[in-house]
Amino acid sequence: ANSIRVAVQGCSHGALDRIYDTLMLYQQKSGNRIDLLLCCGDFQALRNITDLETISVPQKYREMGSFYKYYAGLKTAPILTIFVGGNHEASSYLQELYYGGWAAPNIYYLGASGVVRYRGFRIAGIGGIYKDRDYNMGRFEKPPYDNSTLRSVYHVRNVEVARLKMLERIHSKGNQPIVDIMISHDWPRGIEQHGDTAGLVRRKQFFKREISDNNLGSPSNEQLLVTLKPRWWFAAHLHVKFQANYVHVNGTQHDSSSPGKCVDNAANNTKFISVESSEKGCSSTSGQLQPDLTEQMTRFLSLDKCLPRRHHLQIVNVPLFESDAPHECDTSPFLYYDLEWLAILQKTHNWTKSSRARFPEPNLEEVVITKDDIDAIRVKLVQNGSGSDADPTIIPSNFEMTLQPHGSFGSDQRVNQGQMIGNPQTDRLLNILEMDHKITVPYIYLVGAIGKDEQHSSLANDNVTDDNEIDLDDV
Repeated sequence: ANSIRVAVQGCSHGALDRIYDTLMLYQQKSGNRIDLLLCCGDFQALRNITDLETISVPQKYREMGSFYKYYAGLKTAPILTIFVGGNHEASSYLQELYYGGWAAPNIYYLGASGVVRYRGFRIAGIGGIYKDRDYNMGRFEKPPYDNSTLRSVYHVRNVEVARLKMLERIHSKGNQPIVDIMISHDWPRGIEQHGDTAGLVRRKQFFKREISDNNLGSPSNEQLLVTLKPRWWFAAHLHVKFQANYVHVNGTQHDSSSPGKCVDNAANNTKFISVESSEKGCSSTSGQLQPDLTEQMTRFLSLDKCLPRRHHLQIVNVPLFESDAPHECDTSPFLYYDLEWLAILQKTHNWTKSSRARFPEPNLEEVVITKDDIDAIRVKLVQNGSGSDADPTIIPSNFEMTLQPHGSFGSDQRVNQGQMIGNPQTDRLLNILEMDHKITVPYIYLVGAIGKDEQHSSLANDNVTDDNEIDLDDV
């Protein structure tokens, strides 16, 4: 296939039923199959009501949403779904999947920052929102959260951004993009200057001051935009549909030492191209402006939250890059590990800090990643039985419930006094990469009142009939 059809969702706010129903109706009416759903934060992966204690939402807006049905196997996500975190999340659950993993069958969380591959496309993501006071801090937050850590836990950290910047340092594929698709919650700072800025201000007048002060969006995401030059960037957070084309001129120099320093050079070396935020503007790539041979372009799209009469969902046809060589996974339905990303995680593990202290910007030059490092990870994946015989880089479908799903016996009871309980997917990845737990914990195998042996017996029995279903009456 020379393209994939991607559905992009802005802020989900737990409304998975509504989102999937809308997409199924689109497929039925259009006859076009959607390959992938990308959700740009505020996903709200709430497993049960105890997760409501870990989400920063005013009391009157706290709702379970419909994610728990997919978590419990009552429903199965009909489209492979990838999401990043925002500022309204079940933070404890996402912390336990810090390096990424299946939040539910067929629903994959990219982690605090992460990279995967799908049908030849490289998809990267960065979660949370930017706050200067926490950017250089360690990942000190642990549940149960207080009023302060309930908010700081979703603030992006310099380490997570620096790891994504490492992709540019080890990029060795000539003129091919470093990243095909980037998803985030926060906008890259300054991106509003590359679209219909006046139209944006007309719809959201309170943005005017931030735009004037160049404070709309995330400075660290601006760095990633300039460094990684993704072909597509999808975001949300600001509850408005907005499109922009950001043209990267070859040879652009930028200072990536701190988020505040690269904006001027980036602006001075960028051509400003306005695009109208029309309803059909991103539905197809045909007829859209193409960069010339000396330039690369990022198409940016931000969407609204999932509410009636809001532009929260868009279908986008994403073509393969012209020089992409055919790959055996181009028609595969699976997600694949990105071996370079796993090598980056492994080689930068010492950057991960759990203390409540400030740390300097990581030094990218001190990290050397060789072909041998990447080959060694492939060998470990083979040894650990990852994926299949054909390709050990396939991400295994190893989802496992770690808390009782909403509505089942014991699902309203705190487990482990509300502290982290871990996730077996995280344990497995750390074992493959020979890394220790620093800001995560080993899975303690406690699910409500069910013991370890009973839990595994229950899951095994359910798996005999249906991998994605569990009878709540038997739990």
